[in-house]
Amino acid sequence: MRPTIKINSLLMFIGLQVFCIGLLGCDSSSQQQSEKTSSTTPIDIIAADLVAVKQGYLQQKTNFTGSIQAVNHTSIQSQVSATVLQVSADVGQMVNKGQLLVELNNQDNAARLAQAKANLAAAKAQATLDKSLLDRKKRLFDQGFIAKLEWEQSQVEYKAQLENVKAQQANVDIAAKAAQDAVIRSPISGYVTSRQVNVGQTIAMGQTLFDIVDPSQLEIKANLAASDQGKIAVGQKIHFRVQGNPTLFPAQISRISPVADTVSRNIEFFARPQTSLKQLSIGAFVEGEIIQQGNIEGQLIPLASVQDVQKNPFVWVVRDSKIQRINIDVVQLDQQQELALVKGLHADDQISLVKFTPQQQNRSVHIEK
Repeated sequence: MRPTIKINSLLMFIGLQVFCIGLLGCDSSSQQQSEKTSSTTPIDIIAADLVAVKQGYLQQKTNFTGSIQAVNHTSIQSQVSATVLQVSADVGQMVNKGQLLVELNNQDNAARLAQAKANLAAAKAQATLDKSLLDRKKRLFDQGFIAKLEWEQSQVEYKAQLENVKAQQANVDIAAKAAQDAVIRSPISGYVTSRQVNVGQTIAMGQTLFDIVDPSQLEIKANLAASDQGKIAVGQKIHFRVQGNPTLFPAQISRISPVADTVSRNIEFFARPQTSLKQLSIGAFVEGEIIQQGNIEGQLIPLASVQDVQKNPFVWVVRDSKIQRINIDVVQLDQQQELALVKGLHADDQISLVKFTPQQQNRSVHIEK
Protein backbone atom coordinates (compact mmCIF):
# COMPACT_ATOMS: atom_id res chain seq x y z
CA MET A 1 0.00 0.00 0.00
CA ARG A 2 2.84 2.40 0.61
CA PRO A 3 4.01 2.66 -3.04
CA THR A 4 0.47 3.52 -4.13
CA ILE A 5 0.22 6.35 -1.57
CA LYS A 6 3.50 7.84 -2.73
CA ILE A 7 2.45 7.73 -6.40
CA ASN A 8 -0.86 9.44 -5.62
CA SER A 9 0.92 12.17 -3.66
CA LEU A 10 3.35 12.82 -6.52
CA LEU A 11 0.49 13.07 -9.02
CA MET A 12 -1.35 15.53 -6.81
CA PHE A 13 1.79 17.70 -6.52
CA ILE A 14 2.32 17.69 -10.27
CA GLY A 15 -1.29 18.56 -10.85
CA LEU A 16 -1.06 21.47 -8.45
CA GLN A 17 2.02 22.85 -10.25
CA VAL A 18 0.26 22.62 -13.60
CA PHE A 19 -2.74 24.45 -12.17
CA CYS A 20 -0.54 27.31 -10.84
CA ILE A 21 1.24 27.65 -14.16
CA GLY A 22 -2.10 27.82 -15.86
CA LEU A 23 -3.22 30.61 -13.53
CA LEU A 24 -0.03 32.60 -14.19
CA GLY A 25 -0.54 32.19 -17.89
CA CYS A 26 -4.04 33.49 -17.58
CA ASP A 27 -2.89 36.52 -15.55
CA SER A 28 -0.20 37.36 -18.11
CA SER A 29 -2.61 37.01 -20.96
CA SER A 30 -5.13 39.22 -19.15
CA GLN A 31 -2.44 41.90 -18.48
CA GLN A 32 -1.35 41.93 -22.13
CA GLN A 33 -4.94 42.15 -23.21
CA SER A 34 -5.47 45.07 -20.76
CA GLU A 35 -2.39 46.93 -22.03
CA LYS A 36 -3.48 46.39 -25.60
CA THR A 37 -6.90 47.72 -24.78
CA SER A 38 -5.39 50.73 -22.94
CA SER A 39 -3.13 51.61 -25.88
CA THR A 40 -6.06 51.59 -28.27
CA THR A 41 -8.47 53.50 -26.06
CA PRO A 42 -8.76 57.16 -27.23
CA ILE A 43 -7.40 59.90 -24.94
CA ASP A 44 -10.09 62.27 -23.71
CA ILE A 45 -9.20 65.95 -24.14
CA ILE A 46 -11.36 68.92 -23.25
CA ALA A 47 -11.82 71.34 -26.14
CA ALA A 48 -10.81 74.24 -23.88
CA ASP A 49 -7.31 72.68 -23.58
CA LEU A 50 -6.73 72.98 -27.33
CA VAL A 51 -5.64 76.14 -29.14
CA ALA A 52 -5.60 76.68 -32.89
CA VAL A 53 -2.43 77.85 -34.65
CA LYS A 54 -2.66 81.50 -35.70
CA GLN A 55 -0.59 83.37 -38.24
CA GLY A 56 0.62 86.69 -36.88
CA TYR A 57 3.64 88.80 -35.94
CA LEU A 58 5.52 90.11 -32.92
CA GLN A 59 7.61 93.22 -32.57
CA GLN A 60 11.33 92.62 -32.95
CA LYS A 61 13.05 93.03 -29.60
CA THR A 62 16.63 92.88 -28.37
CA ASN A 63 17.23 91.98 -24.73
CA PHE A 64 19.62 93.91 -22.50
CA THR A 65 20.66 94.21 -18.86
CA GLY A 66 21.87 97.20 -16.89
CA SER A 67 21.31 99.30 -13.79
CA ILE A 68 19.72 102.58 -12.71
CA GLN A 69 21.91 105.54 -11.83
CA ALA A 70 21.49 109.24 -11.11
CA VAL A 71 22.19 111.66 -13.94
CA ASN A 72 23.81 114.11 -11.52
CA HIS A 73 26.22 112.60 -9.01
CA THR A 74 29.56 113.71 -7.66
CA SER A 75 32.49 112.66 -5.47
CA ILE A 76 33.79 115.48 -3.29
CA GLN A 77 37.56 115.50 -2.74
CA SER A 78 39.84 117.62 -0.60
CA GLN A 79 41.96 120.23 -2.37
CA VAL A 80 44.36 120.66 0.56
CA SER A 81 46.01 118.61 3.28
CA ALA A 82 44.64 119.58 6.69
CA THR A 83 42.98 118.38 9.89
CA VAL A 84 39.19 118.12 10.04
CA LEU A 85 37.55 120.49 12.52
CA GLN A 86 33.86 119.93 11.72
CA VAL A 87 31.67 117.54 9.69
CA SER A 88 28.12 118.74 9.00
CA ALA A 89 26.59 115.93 6.88
CA ASP A 90 26.07 112.18 7.12
CA VAL A 91 24.94 109.26 4.95
CA GLY A 92 21.27 109.46 3.93
CA GLN A 93 21.02 113.19 4.65
CA MET A 94 19.62 115.59 2.07
CA VAL A 95 21.99 118.51 1.36
CA ASN A 96 21.47 121.62 -0.73
CA LYS A 97 23.85 123.17 -3.21
CA GLY A 98 26.37 125.36 -1.36
CA GLN A 99 25.66 123.77 2.04
CA LEU A 100 28.65 123.40 4.40
CA LEU A 101 29.90 119.81 4.61
CA VAL A 102 33.38 119.93 6.16
CA GLU A 103 35.49 122.62 7.82
CA LEU A 104 39.27 122.11 7.95
CA ASN A 105 42.02 123.62 10.07
CA ASN A 106 42.58 127.00 8.38
CA GLN A 107 45.28 128.67 10.50
CA ASP A 108 48.23 128.27 8.12
CA ASN A 109 46.22 129.29 5.07
CA ALA A 110 44.75 132.27 6.89
CA ALA A 111 48.27 133.41 7.86
CA ARG A 112 49.50 133.03 4.28
CA LEU A 113 46.54 135.04 3.04
CA ALA A 114 47.25 137.85 5.53
CA GLN A 115 50.90 137.91 4.47
CA ALA A 116 49.99 137.97 0.80
CA LYS A 117 47.59 140.85 1.36
CA ALA A 118 50.29 142.82 3.23
CA ASN A 119 52.77 142.27 0.40
CA LEU A 120 50.15 143.41 -2.08
CA ALA A 121 49.49 146.58 -0.09
CA ALA A 122 53.22 147.35 0.06
CA ALA A 123 53.60 146.80 -3.67
CA LYS A 124 50.68 149.11 -4.41
CA ALA A 125 52.14 151.81 -2.14
CA GLN A 126 55.50 151.55 -3.89
CA ALA A 127 53.75 151.75 -7.26
CA THR A 128 51.97 154.92 -6.16
CA LEU A 129 55.31 156.43 -5.10
CA ASP A 130 56.98 155.43 -8.37
CA LYS A 131 54.12 156.99 -10.31
CA SER A 132 54.54 160.23 -8.41
CA LEU A 133 58.30 160.23 -9.09
CA LEU A 134 57.66 159.49 -12.76
CA ASP A 135 55.31 162.47 -13.09
CA ARG A 136 57.81 164.74 -11.32
CA LYS A 137 60.72 163.67 -13.54
CA LYS A 138 58.53 164.14 -16.59
CA ARG A 139 58.00 167.80 -15.67
CA LEU A 140 61.75 168.27 -14.95
CA PHE A 141 62.64 166.64 -18.25
CA ASP A 142 60.22 168.89 -20.12
CA GLN A 143 61.88 171.90 -18.46
CA GLY A 144 65.36 170.62 -19.33
CA PHE A 145 66.57 170.08 -15.77
CA ILE A 146 67.28 166.32 -16.07
CA ALA A 147 68.57 164.09 -18.81
CA LYS A 148 66.29 161.90 -20.89
CA LEU A 149 67.99 158.78 -19.58
CA GLU A 150 67.01 159.57 -16.00
CA TRP A 151 63.38 160.04 -17.04
CA GLU A 152 63.35 156.76 -19.00
CA GLN A 153 64.86 154.94 -16.03
CA SER A 154 62.00 156.23 -13.87
CA GLN A 155 59.53 154.84 -16.45
CA VAL A 156 61.14 151.40 -16.28
CA GLU A 157 61.01 151.36 -12.47
CA TYR A 158 57.34 152.26 -12.48
CA LYS A 159 56.45 149.54 -15.01
CA ALA A 160 58.42 146.96 -13.03
CA GLN A 161 56.54 147.94 -9.89
CA LEU A 162 53.19 147.52 -11.68
CA GLU A 163 54.22 143.96 -12.61
CA ASN A 164 55.16 143.37 -8.99
CA VAL A 165 51.65 144.48 -7.97
CA LYS A 166 50.19 141.88 -10.38
CA ALA A 167 52.44 139.18 -8.91
CA GLN A 168 51.41 140.04 -5.36
CA GLN A 169 47.75 140.01 -6.43
CA ALA A 170 48.24 136.50 -7.81
CA ASN A 171 49.74 135.41 -4.48
CA VAL A 172 46.68 136.82 -2.72
CA ASP A 173 44.36 134.90 -5.06
CA ILE A 174 46.28 131.66 -4.43
CA ALA A 175 46.21 132.15 -0.68
CA ALA A 176 42.51 133.04 -0.77
CA LYS A 177 41.78 129.91 -2.79
CA ALA A 178 43.68 127.80 -0.24
CA ALA A 179 41.75 129.43 2.59
CA GLN A 180 38.49 128.86 0.74
CA ASP A 181 39.35 125.18 0.16
CA ALA A 182 39.39 124.72 3.91
CA VAL A 183 35.61 125.13 3.86
CA ILE A 184 34.07 122.37 1.71
CA ARG A 185 30.52 122.87 0.41
CA SER A 186 28.20 120.69 -1.66
CA PRO A 187 28.35 121.46 -5.40
CA ILE A 188 24.87 119.95 -6.02
CA SER A 189 21.65 119.25 -4.18
CA GLY A 190 21.06 115.60 -3.35
CA TYR A 191 21.52 112.79 -0.85
CA VAL A 192 24.81 111.80 0.77
CA THR A 193 25.48 108.18 -0.15
CA SER A 194 29.00 107.85 1.24
CA ARG A 195 30.99 109.59 3.99
CA GLN A 196 34.71 108.93 4.47
CA VAL A 197 35.76 111.69 6.86
CA ASN A 198 35.57 112.25 10.65
CA VAL A 199 36.40 115.04 13.05
CA GLY A 200 40.08 115.10 14.03
CA GLN A 201 41.16 113.13 10.97
CA THR A 202 44.07 114.41 8.88
CA ILE A 203 43.14 114.22 5.23
CA ALA A 204 45.40 114.38 2.21
CA MET A 205 45.01 116.38 -0.97
CA GLY A 206 42.78 114.50 -3.43
CA GLN A 207 41.20 112.26 -0.78
CA THR A 208 37.48 111.50 -1.37
CA LEU A 209 35.29 112.78 1.46
CA PHE A 210 31.66 112.41 0.27
CA ASP A 211 29.58 110.90 -2.55
CA ILE A 212 26.35 112.75 -3.37
CA VAL A 213 23.61 111.80 -5.85
CA ASP A 214 20.65 113.80 -7.10
CA PRO A 215 17.61 111.45 -7.25
CA SER A 216 15.43 113.91 -9.16
CA GLN A 217 16.80 112.71 -12.51
CA LEU A 218 17.49 109.01 -13.11
CA GLU A 219 18.71 107.13 -16.15
CA ILE A 220 19.42 103.56 -17.24
CA LYS A 221 23.00 102.53 -17.91
CA ALA A 222 23.10 99.30 -19.93
CA ASN A 223 25.34 97.19 -22.16
CA LEU A 224 24.68 95.56 -25.51
CA ALA A 225 26.89 93.23 -27.54
CA ALA A 226 28.89 95.07 -30.20
CA SER A 227 27.37 92.76 -32.82
CA ASP A 228 23.94 94.30 -32.03
CA GLN A 229 25.04 97.93 -32.31
CA GLY A 230 23.02 98.31 -35.50
CA LYS A 231 19.85 97.61 -33.52
CA ILE A 232 20.02 100.73 -31.32
CA ALA A 233 19.75 104.43 -32.05
CA VAL A 234 19.22 107.62 -30.08
CA GLY A 235 15.49 108.20 -29.54
CA GLN A 236 14.61 104.50 -29.78
CA LYS A 237 12.02 103.16 -27.31
CA ILE A 238 12.72 100.44 -24.77
CA HIS A 239 10.82 98.60 -22.02
CA PHE A 240 12.44 97.55 -18.75
CA ARG A 241 11.74 96.01 -15.36
CA VAL A 242 13.40 96.94 -12.08
CA GLN A 243 14.67 94.09 -9.94
CA GLY A 244 11.93 92.99 -7.54
CA ASN A 245 9.20 94.88 -9.41
CA PRO A 246 7.17 93.12 -12.15
CA THR A 247 5.92 96.44 -13.59
CA LEU A 248 7.07 97.18 -17.14
CA PHE A 249 8.36 100.77 -17.52
CA PRO A 250 8.90 102.70 -20.80
CA ALA A 251 12.11 104.58 -21.56
CA GLN A 252 13.92 106.20 -24.47
CA ILE A 253 17.58 105.91 -25.46
CA SER A 254 19.29 109.26 -24.85
CA ARG A 255 22.92 108.59 -25.82
CA ILE A 256 25.20 105.77 -27.02
CA SER A 257 28.92 105.32 -26.44
CA PRO A 258 30.82 105.38 -29.76
CA VAL A 259 33.51 103.01 -28.44
CA ALA A 260 33.14 99.35 -27.41
CA ASP A 261 34.62 98.17 -24.12
CA THR A 262 38.06 96.65 -24.76
CA VAL A 263 37.42 93.74 -22.35
CA SER A 264 33.76 92.77 -22.76
CA ARG A 265 33.36 94.10 -26.33
CA ASN A 266 30.01 95.59 -25.32
CA ILE A 267 28.48 98.89 -26.35
CA GLU A 268 27.35 101.10 -23.47
CA PHE A 269 24.16 103.14 -23.87
CA PHE A 270 21.93 105.29 -21.67
CA ALA A 271 18.16 105.73 -21.57
CA ARG A 272 15.83 108.13 -19.78
CA PRO A 273 12.72 106.60 -18.08
CA GLN A 274 9.49 108.19 -19.24
CA THR A 275 7.79 107.61 -15.89
CA SER A 276 9.01 108.58 -12.44
CA LEU A 277 10.94 106.00 -10.41
CA LYS A 278 11.55 105.85 -6.69
CA GLN A 279 14.90 107.17 -5.48
CA LEU A 280 15.53 103.76 -3.86
CA SER A 281 15.87 102.36 -7.40
CA ILE A 282 19.34 103.90 -7.77
CA GLY A 283 21.80 101.08 -8.29
CA ALA A 284 19.05 98.48 -8.88
CA PHE A 285 19.50 95.83 -11.57
CA VAL A 286 17.25 96.15 -14.62
CA GLU A 287 16.49 93.95 -17.60
CA GLY A 288 14.55 94.99 -20.64
CA GLU A 289 13.98 94.94 -24.38
CA ILE A 290 14.88 97.34 -27.15
CA ILE A 291 11.91 97.73 -29.50
CA GLN A 292 12.90 97.43 -33.17
CA GLN A 293 11.16 99.18 -36.04
CA GLY A 294 10.12 96.11 -38.06
CA ASN A 295 7.94 93.11 -37.15
CA ILE A 296 8.57 89.35 -37.47
CA GLU A 297 5.85 87.15 -38.95
CA GLY A 298 5.22 83.53 -37.98
CA GLN A 299 2.90 81.18 -36.11
CA LEU A 300 1.60 82.44 -32.77
CA ILE A 301 0.93 79.94 -29.98
CA PRO A 302 0.60 80.23 -26.19
CA LEU A 303 3.98 80.39 -24.45
CA ALA A 304 2.74 77.88 -21.84
CA SER A 305 2.35 75.20 -24.50
CA VAL A 306 6.05 75.21 -25.47
CA GLN A 307 8.07 72.50 -23.70
CA ASP A 308 11.88 72.63 -23.14
CA VAL A 309 11.97 76.08 -24.71
CA GLN A 310 15.67 76.70 -24.03
CA LYS A 311 17.21 73.50 -25.45
CA ASN A 312 14.93 71.43 -27.68
CA PRO A 313 11.53 73.15 -27.94
CA PHE A 314 8.51 71.08 -28.84
CA VAL A 315 4.73 71.08 -28.43
CA TRP A 316 2.02 68.44 -28.11
CA VAL A 317 -0.50 68.79 -30.93
CA VAL A 318 -3.59 66.98 -32.17
CA ARG A 319 -2.85 66.12 -35.78
CA ASP A 320 -4.85 63.60 -37.82
CA SER A 321 -6.94 62.86 -34.69
CA LYS A 322 -3.84 61.68 -32.83
CA ILE A 323 -1.66 63.23 -30.14
CA GLN A 324 1.81 63.92 -31.54
CA ARG A 325 4.99 65.53 -30.31
CA ILE A 326 6.21 68.13 -32.84
CA ASN A 327 9.61 69.84 -32.68
CA ILE A 328 9.45 73.55 -33.46
CA ASP A 329 11.75 76.53 -34.08
CA VAL A 330 11.19 79.35 -31.59
CA VAL A 331 11.65 82.68 -33.39
CA GLN A 332 10.78 85.02 -30.52
CA LEU A 333 9.16 85.01 -27.09
CA ASP A 334 6.92 87.73 -25.69
CA GLN A 335 6.80 87.30 -21.91
CA GLN A 336 4.41 90.20 -21.49
CA GLN A 337 1.72 88.78 -23.82
CA GLU A 338 2.69 85.16 -22.97
CA LEU A 339 3.04 84.32 -26.66
CA ALA A 340 5.63 82.47 -28.72
CA LEU A 341 6.36 83.09 -32.39
CA VAL A 342 7.37 79.73 -33.89
CA LYS A 343 7.83 77.80 -37.11
CA GLY A 344 7.23 74.14 -37.95
CA LEU A 345 3.48 73.63 -37.40
CA HIS A 346 0.60 72.91 -39.75
CA ALA A 347 -2.17 75.42 -40.16
CA ASP A 348 -4.79 72.89 -38.96
CA ASP A 349 -2.83 71.71 -35.91
CA GLN A 350 -4.47 72.05 -32.53
CA ILE A 351 -1.99 72.93 -29.80
CA SER A 352 -2.51 71.12 -26.48
CA LEU A 353 -2.08 73.01 -23.24
CA VAL A 354 -1.92 69.63 -21.47
CA LYS A 355 1.38 67.75 -21.19
CA PHE A 356 1.58 64.09 -22.26
CA THR A 357 4.06 61.25 -21.83
CA PRO A 358 6.11 59.58 -24.59
CA GLN A 359 3.95 56.45 -24.18
CA GLN A 360 0.87 58.46 -25.15
CA GLN A 361 2.35 59.63 -28.44
CA ASN A 362 0.34 58.63 -31.56
CA ARG A 363 -2.67 57.68 -29.41
CA SER A 364 -6.09 58.48 -30.79
CA VAL A 365 -7.84 61.50 -29.33
CA HIS A 366 -11.43 62.04 -28.32
CA ILE A 367 -12.27 65.73 -27.93
CA GLU A 368 -15.01 66.43 -25.41
CA LYS A 369 -17.04 69.45 -26.41
